[in-house]
Amino acid sequence: MSTSKRFSRPVLVLTTLCFLLCVGTASNSEAGQAGALLMQDGQTIVLEVSVPTPPPSSLIATIKLSPQVKIEATSPGTAKINAKKGQIKWLVKNPRQGSLRFSARTASPPDFSKVSAEVLFRAPGGGSLTKIDAKKR
Repeated sequence: MSTSKRFSRPVLVLTTLCFLLCVGTASNSEAGQAGALLMQDGQTIVLEVSVPTPPPSSLIATIKLSPQVKIEATSPGTAKINAKKGQIKWLVKNPRQGSLRFSARTASPPDFSKVSAEVLFRAPGGGSLTKIDAKKR
């Protein structure tokens, strides 16, 4: 009987610590993950980016269309447009944690099956380069 009492408290403490560590790690990784979602609304293509925690020092968001698609406007308007490649790129310095939206309006509705997008960033502190391909919705 004395053996079970001697080990019950440390086992309980160890179990509780393991549980808290697992729950804390899972919630932190889900809350701070980067992601990208690509949507179409008629002539407008929208890329929504979830900025990870902690945020990177900069990120590059790219929407790729067919080269023959005419781009009429972008939001934000600071995009670099390469009409020959059908690429629109945005450079965002010091993004804040949360959600960013990028959009491009075309002269006519593009074939959404040929549209793609990606986000590139380097983890803070000189981490590795991360590329996220946007999921279509």
